[in-house]
Amino acid sequence: MILAEGDLVIVHGRFSGFGAPVNWIAVDIVRIKNRILVEHWDVIQDEVTKEQSKSGNPMFGDSFPVYA
Repeated sequence: MILAEGDLVIVHGRFSGFGAPVNWIAVDIVRIKNRILVEHWDVIQDEVTKEQSKSGNPMFGDSFPVYA
């Protein structure tokens, strides 16, 4: 998911298949000025399973990941 307003852009996504035991859920926030990226912040968290979710909802998308 990508959101933009003014000079801020937010990208929310799931990273998988990179060798970690669980997927990552990440949010990157960038500030653009005159077409140049001038600031960047991010938050990365391990994706929880349905059993670990306190709300009962997935962290990203409409379904929980399936881990073998």
